[in-house]
Amino acid sequence: MEPGLVAWLADFLSDRQQVVRYQGAVSLPQTLKCGVPQGTRMGPLCFLILINDALTDTHRWKYVDDSTVGVVVDNTAPDYHLLQQQLDNLQAWTEANNVSINHNKTVVMHLHTSTTPVPPPTVTLGGHPLQVVETTKILGIMLDSKMDWKHHITTTTQSASYRLYMLRRLKSLGTPQCELRSIYHMFILSKLTYASPSWFPSINTTQKKQLESVQKRACRIILGADYTTYSEALITFGMVSLDTVHQNILRRFSIELLSSPRHRDMLPPSLPPPRQSTRHTNILTPIRARIDRYNNSPILSMVRIINNK
Repeated sequence: MEPGLVAWLADFLSDRQQVVRYQGAVSLPQTLKCGVPQGTRMGPLCFLILINDALTDTHRWKYVDDSTVGVVVDNTAPDYHLLQQQLDNLQAWTEANNVSINHNKTVVMHLHTSTTPVPPPTVTLGGHPLQVVETTKILGIMLDSKMDWKHHITTTTQSASYRLYMLRRLKSLGTPQCELRSIYHMFILSKLTYASPSWFPSINTTQKKQLESVQKRACRIILGADYTTYSEALITFGMVSLDTVHQNILRRFSIELLSSPRHRDMLPPSLPPPRQSTRHTNILTPIRARIDRYNNSPILSMVRIINNK
């Protein structure tokens, strides 16, 4: 980074003051001693620079101010020493950078498929024992310890079902069907398909039917007395089944991931062009899986989509 830019950033961050306005009253100015200015265009970038070197020596996933740490342990004799070590490193980093972690929003979850009880993790962060949970939300996705997506599908269908009231209310006010269809796409379908490449390949038939039922109810609400069958409703609105919508999203995401310069390494290496022309040629190195859960995982599903295109 150029020295002039460093000096400019230092001046931007130094000796800044802020006030709090509440019900017409304004507090006295206070000088910021840590963090970055909020409400400025440079604020988000400065914050990313601030936290960029946190947890650089372990498996971690960060998005703005949301961070997740992952370690691998043996279910038969789980040893959480490595996890505790990483948490201690994180605590030391926060103290060195004058930032703090909200312990009430920090939890630990053991992902496993064991049918026998697994000893719960007993770890602390800054001397505070972390709560052990069976489910947690990461960037809007509900994860559960059994990795079966049961809780995510349930919460997604419930949330989308609540929004169907919007359609019923607008329908009763005489809103045209074409506008109701647009509202469904904006507020309900977007909920049903949020981040679906990360979970749709792994859900079972029953869970797919749960999701599809929401779209069926939406079609019934929009058409009212004109509703006959779900298939006819889809034709009327020029729509496809929710399962097909998810498949199309997954296909587009797979192609985008293949051409992504930043995330291409999530997929296996490309195969060299064949010396002789063949009826079918794989683009990526196939991944063999003996376990259905792994075979139905997002990455393996994307590899099959890319190789079959």
